[in-house]
Amino acid sequence: MKATSKSLIALSTTALALPGIAGADAPPTVKTLSYKISSYKEDELSRKEAPLGDLDRYDIDVHQFQLVSPLGRNMSLRVDANYESLSGASPWFTSAGLDGNPIVNLSGASGIHDRRSELAIGGSYYLLNGSISGNVGYSEENDYRAIYGGFNGERHFNNELTTLALGFSYSSDEIFPTDATLFNRVSDESKHSSSVFFSISQVINQFSSFQSALSITEQSGFLSDPYKLRDSRPDDKTQFALSNSYRRFLVEADASLHINYRYYHDDFGISSHTADLSWHQNLGRRFRAIPSIRYYSQSSADFFTNIDDFLKPLTEYQSSDYRFSAFGAISGGISFVADMGNWKATLTAERYLANEDYSVHSVNQSSTALVKYTRLSLGIDFTF
Repeated sequence: MKATSKSLIALSTTALALPGIAGADAPPTVKTLSYKISSYKEDELSRKEAPLGDLDRYDIDVHQFQLVSPLGRNMSLRVDANYESLSGASPWFTSAGLDGNPIVNLSGASGIHDRRSELAIGGSYYLLNGSISGNVGYSEENDYRAIYGGFNGERHFNNELTTLALGFSYSSDEIFPTDATLFNRVSDESKHSSSVFFSISQVINQFSSFQSALSITEQSGFLSDPYKLRDSRPDDKTQFALSNSYRRFLVEADASLHINYRYYHDDFGISSHTADLSWHQNLGRRFRAIPSIRYYSQSSADFFTNIDDFLKPLTEYQSSDYRFSAFGAISGGISFVADMGNWKATLTAERYLANEDYSVHSVNQSSTALVKYTRLSLGIDFTF
């Protein structure tokens, strides 16, 4: 019975790994107040990549607050509040260097300082064999506003060994660049996004489970980057993503293995593969170590160019945004969890490296300014 109990505990957290899948089958019985602080820092560029100007890139500090509370016997309330501060420089445009290879021209670290605040409220109603959840939220920064909402429901079958879930979300965003007049940028644009997902999860036995999810997202409106000197993208975008997740608890090791794979495709021409592996190792009754590794590879967008062409008509699509290039990335991290009764602390460190040589896709145009970053976070949960 001891091994069975541990395996069920390990499998109960698997739903949290896939987007759009609810994380609990019953209303919470206690309140949980959480706080998480994260520090994200991108590596400086080299003088070969950016011969002139600043080399600093983004530094982002994030503060996240969350309250989850039961409401009566069959309902729960969730409140999320986030605050971010950002500084650094972003790629402004690309050009050819003296050797003909692309170089990046940055906006200048002194010119980018932004703040973002976000508040979201959600609730869940728990049925005998499933649940219904919904949320609404608002986000604002110096040059961007977003209003969003969504709902999802899940239903259990087969003695609660099989779960089907379905959900929908929508967001309406407004963009108003702060330097629109100075650089003759767009002054006020909007974009809209709607997503639908479907998932199925199956408990295979007392030690393993599997989940699969499909999501479709439609975006419309202004999808270009207003802060780049030459960036023109289509006004519509359709995205498909298929995610699969497998969990296995190993009794002898007192640990669980998490394997995830995601395939993505959009009509900009990008296809990508993501695979990640994590090992959740119990260290006694109160501590856990979680090393993880992730691999990512994508193809380039149809309109990606590594050198901006300012002579091309604005009606022709082009973007030198490195995120539209073909590249690969490897990231690794480790988390330490301490569960001290009513208190739980999680410390995480992550390192991310992007490089075109890591890609399994063809790289027809090399991109400069691919990102490397380090992220550290500390989370505290208190139940009462």
